[in-house]
Amino acid sequence: MTHIFIVNPHAGQKTFADDLRAKLANIEGLNYFVFNTRYAGYETELVRKIQHIFEGEKLRFYCCGGSGTMRKMLSGFDNLEEAEVAFFPCGLTNDFLKVFDNDEKRFHQIEELINGEVIKVDYIQTNYGVALNTFSTGFDADYVTLFDKYRMLSVFNEQIPYSLAVLCSLFVSRHEAYEVCIDDEKQLEGSFSEIIFGNGNVLGGNMYFYRDINYNDGYAGCCMIPNMRSLKLLPLLLALKKQDYDETETKASCFKCKNIRIVRKDGAPFSMNLDGEIIHNIKEWSAHIVHEGLHFVVPKGVKV
Repeated sequence: MTHIFIVNPHAGQKTFADDLRAKLANIEGLNYFVFNTRYAGYETELVRKIQHIFEGEKLRFYCCGGSGTMRKMLSGFDNLEEAEVAFFPCGLTNDFLKVFDNDEKRFHQIEELINGEVIKVDYIQTNYGVALNTFSTGFDADYVTLFDKYRMLSVFNEQIPYSLAVLCSLFVSRHEAYEVCIDDEKQLEGSFSEIIFGNGNVLGGNMYFYRDINYNDGYAGCCMIPNMRSLKLLPLLLALKKQDYDETETKASCFKCKNIRIVRKDGAPFSMNLDGEIIHNIKEWSAHIVHEGLHFVVPKGVKV
């Protein structure tokens, strides 16, 4: 087997890429190649090229970055069902790995992944790309957009862009009226502050939006938060952070489903957040769970 490491050198600590190369060099008998990303979206281009360069060989791809790096890497495969993918996290959230609870820390040991086992997990297919963890719109989409705007302030402190983005999002987020179709039959209409369709159960690092999630049951957890002004939305966001599902479920609609379609009632385009990447100006969004569609590498014996 050939091990392919796709490294985002801008994720995590400044020495991450060099530290990884030093660890790999000390693993005897490992057949591997390391590729650094150069710009946003280069992960997708790299995977497409590597598949054809190594055509016919057994490959395992390692995402060495955060949730966005993983999403872009997955977008490069000709057929995800034939891919074998590992997640060696160094981003700030790495939300999908939280379904493994206390075993999440084991994914930070590269040797555990190299010697790991392959399981089948679900992923999200949308009409404009794939996501491993979440597909969402509303407050969090505004938050990610603003975070990108303030990202340069992280040179002073890593938390400054996040705090500013959250604070501003509470006051600038617009509550649009949507038409939502669930599982091709249930029709919902209304104004929502947030709509989340998730293969995992965490969004943005600390928003636990669904209590009973399973990464390979063929269902997504869905959380729809009705229109709330900033002072009412803040207590709910705190409940999501505390994993207070009883509080969340009294104020939001939470359920399981297989697919979702979303349009604005006025027909205007809007943005969606796919694993931390905002895709803008689409008039109709749809997503569905691809059941056990991805071969995912985990340390041996991890538990959900």
